[in-house]
Parts: sequence; structure tokens; C-alpha cells
Amino acid sequence: MIDNADQLFARLEEKNIRLDAGKKETIARVDEKYRLRISDHYFALIDWDDEDCPIYRQCIPDGKELEKHKGYSEDPLNEGQYEKVPFLIHKYHSRAAFMCSNFCYMHCRHCTRKNTVMNNSIADRDSLPPALDYVREHTEINDILITGGDPLALPYDLLEYYIAGFRSIPTVNTIRIGTRAIVTEPSSITDELCDMLERYHPVWVFTQFNHPKEVTKEAAEACDRLLKRGIPLGNQSVFLKGINDDPDTLEKLYTDLIGIRVRPYYLYICDRVDGTAHFYADYHVAVDVVEKLRYRLPGYAVPKLIIDADGDNGGKVTIEKNHMLRETEKYLVLPGNTEDSTTKYYI
Repeated sequence: MIDNADQLFARLEEKNIRLDAGKKETIARVDEKYRLRISDHYFALIDWDDEDCPIYRQCIPDGKELEKHKGYSEDPLNEGQYEKVPFLIHKYHSRAAFMCSNFCYMHCRHCTRKNTVMNNSIADRDSLPPALDYVREHTEINDILITGGDPLALPYDLLEYYIAGFRSIPTVNTIRIGTRAIVTEPSSITDELCDMLERYHPVWVFTQFNHPKEVTKEAAEACDRLLKRGIPLGNQSVFLKGINDDPDTLEKLYTDLIGIRVRPYYLYICDRVDGTAHFYADYHVAVDVVEKLRYRLPGYAVPKLIIDADGDNGGKVTIEKNHMLRETEKYLVLPGNTEDSTTKYYI
């Protein structure tokens, strides 16, 4: 694992990969604020001959991360507002999220929590009882998301302690785990881990593949180990400018994912987090891209396009083209692939 700028430069030196002095200075400067971390698996996927390599851009610091932009903040989703007890966020009526970790195998440069969880204290065993008490008292909560950070980077005994605690509450139906370890460190998805998760069904796992280059043989094998234990897998991509903001890339990504039995679930508009403005692609572009995917992919391979807003303003909001264009007494007129200039779309 590469854990800071100096380790990155040493690794590049070993591989005889040269960065100019200005780029190295920028990486080191950004690393001071937004710490660099790259798994060996993910590092090996970088194409150093491609200036726009989508793997490089997701893991190597960029000077643009230090720019300030109007409308961007450290916690645009106001997760802190919904933290009812330490590390437990109750933002949606029937769901709560337990922030069990501030460690990931890789620090994604677009991370929505790069200013919060990644720089704060980590939950420990003493953090769980207050969270369990809150969930017991709020019987409307029937779904627990264990997230962070990356839960699957925790020691197995600690992760099992958290899972077993929530599973002991009768009103908790499903437990979900949010992880990118499948993508960034697939060897961490061991048989031992999968066997442990299987004991606490129903357990669902959601991951984040953003580009076809991430759908490696190793990642596919990690998915297979989970699937063999009856654990459903969903994918929550982030729509990232210059990385996957075009229909060809996403068509390839989602075709590859359903090929390894990972269902595309959400495609997120990049949150307006400090340090991520250079990744933001306008949602109008995303709507058009997803509309093209509807004609290229089977329905179960097309994700919901989501803007994750403050809970008081709607929470996760699905955005899509409106296909009900004109209503008559007997039928609705829906568009196909048409160039009819009188047909209009509304968002």
C-alpha cells in the first residue's frame, strides 16, 4: 500500500516512472490536506502513458482539490446534522447508517467524506452500545447501512461485533455494507470474511465501480466469493467528469458488471464537496447519458440517476427524462428514437 506522497515517489522511482518537479510538488502539497492512499492492486491499473487515465485521476492528488468554489462545502449532505449518537446517522425514516471506520484501502479523490470521516476519530467497541440503544428505541428503523470509511477493511472480529450487534435487534430486517474494497483491494474479500457475513443474513453488499478498467479478474473473483454465500451485490457509481460521463464508457461498465452478476443500482451526481469541483458533471449531461443507456442496455442494467440532497429537501432524488409528453382521452404519446422537432422532453 502507498500511504503518502513520499511513498508514491519511491514506488515510481522503483518502476522508473518519471514525474516532473512541478507535478511532484503539487501532489505533495495536496497530500498535506487530503492524504494520499492507494492500494497496490489499484496502483497497478494506472496507465502512466495516458494523461487522462481514469484510474490515475481517481487516486492521484490534483492541485484542483485545493481550489475553493462557491456552493461547495465540507459536508454538503449535512450528515453531521443527522448524527443522533456518535457514529450513527439517522437521515431517512426507516434507515440508519453506522460510520464504523475512517479507513479505506484507497482515498478516492472524489470521496464525499474526504473532509469529514476520513479526518475524524474512528468508532470502537464502546461506540456500538449507544447506537444499538438508539435503534432499539426507534423501531421504524429496519435497515442498517454499515459504512465509513470501508467496513471490509476492519479486522474481522470487530466487523462481526458490529454486525452481530445490529442483527440482535428484532426490528432490524436488512444489513447493508458499503465498500469499495472489492474494487481497490479484492484480495481482502476472503473466504473467511464471506463465511462470516453469511451467518448474518439478510446481508447486502454495495460497492462502487466507476470505470470498466476497474472490472478486473480479481474483482470478479471477489464478487463470486460473496455471491456464493448468497450475498446480493449492487453497484453505486459516481458520475465523474472526464472519467465516465459518456454513454460508451458506462455502457461498457454496466455490461461488464451484469456479466459478473453485480447489478447497477445508483449512478450518483457527484456531491458538491470541497475539493471535488473538477469532477462535477452537470446533471443535464447525466440525464442524456442515461437516456441513451436505456436504448442500449437491458432494463436491469440501467441504474437510477440520483442527486443526494439534504434530507429536509428530499434526500436521494431520482432524476430522469419525462416520457409522458402528451395526454389524450384514450392514450399517452411516448417518444421513441425520434427526430420529430415538435416532440419535447421535460426534466
